Amino acid sequence: MLLYWHQFHKTGNRIETETAAPNIASHFLELLHGKAASELHVRAMDVSLILYAEHEFNASTFTCRTVASTLADFYSAVTAGIGALRGPLHGGANEAAMELIEKFQTPDAAEAGLLELLKNKKLVMGFGHRVYKKADPRSDIIKQWSKKLSEACGDEQLYAVSERLEAVMRREKGMFPNLDFYSASTYRFLGIPTPMFTPLFVISRISGWSAHIFEQRANNRLIRPTADYVGPEPRVFAPITSRK
Repeated sequence: MLLYWHQFHKTGNRIETETAAPNIASHFLELLHGKAASELHVRAMDVSLILYAEHEFNASTFTCRTVASTLADFYSAVTAGIGALRGPLHGGANEAAMELIEKFQTPDAAEAGLLELLKNKKLVMGFGHRVYKKADPRSDIIKQWSKKLSEACGDEQLYAVSERLEAVMRREKGMFPNLDFYSASTYRFLGIPTPMFTPLFVISRISGWSAHIFEQRANNRLIRPTADYVGPEPRVFAPITSRK
C-alpha cells in the first residue's frame, strides 16, 4: 500500500504490487526502485526491519495495548499505534537525523554546525534513549551496515559526517547514538526517500505491535491509569440570594 501510494504520487503510475521477492525487505526495495535489489541492500534492509520490530513499552506500543484492552478490534489498535507516530517525538527521529546530516558537506563543517546547535541549546535528534543509559546495542549493528553501504557506493561524505557528529555528541554531551541515527544514512544509501522513514518504521513495528496485542488479549484487563487531582482547592462561593 505504501509503495503503491508513493509511486502514484510521484509519477502517476499505478504499479503492480506482486513480486517474486522472498521476503519483505526485497519486496519493499523492488517496489520502490522498480527492479530487484542487490543482496547487500536486501540484507541491510532486513537487519533494519529486525532491529525496529519491537522495543518495550514505547508510546506507540503502549497505545496499541491500551486500545486492545478495551476489546477493540485488531485494526483499530494498530491504527492507534500509527497515530502515536504522527508526533515528532516518537518515530520521526531518523528523519530529523537525516535532515541534520545532509546539511553538512564535510566532517569539519558538521562539527562546527553541531557545536553551534549545542551552544544555542537546540534539540539534536538521534541521540540518547529513555531505556538505554550507556549505549544503544542496536546502534552498533546498524552502524556497521551503514559503513558497508557507504563503502559499496563510494560515499565520502554521508558516513564521515555521521561519524563526526557522533564523536562530537559523545565529547560534548556524553550522549550516544540510538538506532535512529545510523538508520538515517542506511536508508539514504538504500535510496529510500526521507519522508518514507517513519512509514517504514511502521512496517517493521507492526510485528511487535501484533505480539503485544495478542498478549494483551490473552490475559486482558482494561488499562485505566488513575490520576491525582492537582488543581486548586475547593473555593467558597457566596450564597445565592433571593431574586426579585
